[in-house]
Amino acid sequence: MVLVLIALVNMRHLLAASLKMSNSVVILITFSLLSSNNSARAQFTLGPLSRSDIQIQLLGHNLTGEYSSGARWSEQLHTNMTSTYAEDDSTMIGVMSFTGSVLCFRYRNSDDPDPHCFEIWKRGANCFDFYGIDDIAGLSDRRFGRGWLARAWKSDLASTCQSDLIG
Repeated sequence: MVLVLIALVNMRHLLAASLKMSNSVVILITFSLLSSNNSARAQFTLGPLSRSDIQIQLLGHNLTGEYSSGARWSEQLHTNMTSTYAEDDSTMIGVMSFTGSVLCFRYRNSDDPDPHCFEIWKRGANCFDFYGIDDIAGLSDRRFGRGWLARAWKSDLASTCQSDLIG
């Protein structure tokens, strides 16, 4: 597996150096190279954000985002666990809650009474992927930033998301 990953990043000289390093060090170096390679569109992440990470990094911020369909949206995530969602000319007031590290939104003026719940994976300094809890995206897809339902970034900062949809 290590040799395949090294070949992917075209770093033959790393093979010689890998003989002096443990496999885990070579794997970490290889994943770093894959993530920073401009031709590699995916950014590797080990797992979803924890509840406390979400609270620290997202609550109190305005997010701009897109769905995998390309539709744009924005949402203010207030520290009092309410939100204001906007898409096109529609605005909805939401109430947020946590189930473990899964963030759920329920909108007061929505026809859908069910909450919308997401695992959130950080992809860069200002990029967050949202995966629905029932999404078909597997662990490998989630680790490499594929198959997300929505992607967002803090509105007041430049997006670091790598997506063909963001323009």
